[in-house]
Amino acid sequence: MRRTSQRVPRPFPGRRRNAGQKSQPPHYSYASGDYDIFHVICVLRGRLFFQGGGVERPVAPGMIAILRLGSAFRLHTGRVGYEGVFFIAIGEERPAFRGDSGVISADPETLALAEAMDREIASPGRGSGELLVGLGCAMAWRAIRQSAGESEMESGRDWAMTARAALEATLTTGRSARDVLSALGLSYRQVSRHFSAEFGISPKRYQVEARIREAQRLLSGTGQSITSIAFELGYPSSQHFATQFRGQTGVTPGAWRLRNRPGTGS
Repeated sequence: MRRTSQRVPRPFPGRRRNAGQKSQPPHYSYASGDYDIFHVICVLRGRLFFQGGGVERPVAPGMIAILRLGSAFRLHTGRVGYEGVFFIAIGEERPAFRGDSGVISADPETLALAEAMDREIASPGRGSGELLVGLGCAMAWRAIRQSAGESEMESGRDWAMTARAALEATLTTGRSARDVLSALGLSYRQVSRHFSAEFGISPKRYQVEARIREAQRLLSGTGQSITSIAFELGYPSSQHFATQFRGQTGVTPGAWRLRNRPGTGS
């Protein structure tokens, strides 16, 4: 995972809002019983975990933690740190800023705002501080609106979205879908039922297809060896990887790379 120092724009005197890059190392932990700011974190790389209301949820890339005034929660990173972007509002008693904290999967528009912040941080220019606060504020309000909508959804869809994010975040670990989803606080059978109802596919099949999609990206976009790609994606051997790849695509990884190498025809 790309590691950089945390870069946060210096706030102007009296400013009660700020936004920038957020990162924490492995084994980070933070707990609050009465949180005193409003804080939104969008994870873009790595993984964060949120505990609240007796449930632990992963905050994988593309997911957002909404930390509200007066709430109780715990954050931790386990063996993997994370990077992302944040927005905070200090001393603002807006109704939407107070209440229970939680986690959502960012919709495309909200995620686009977070990614725009990330790009601005990587290549800052004149007015970057003000631009980041504006983008961060927009991201936060979209997340608030989205969380209000998600609170009215059936819990099954919420569990399905959480399961998908957990599977995507653990593609390179070699862990089975059952192992990954059994850690979410609901039985694997229940999560699997919600997942299949939402996406029309089992978690196990989704995990296989997601790994093959990532393998295709690495085969066409990098010079890594097939063995290296196999191990990076958590396969126990290159033979196992080749067998599963051929079962999904009908060709070997080497043949697929030759057909899809940039500058060549299919």
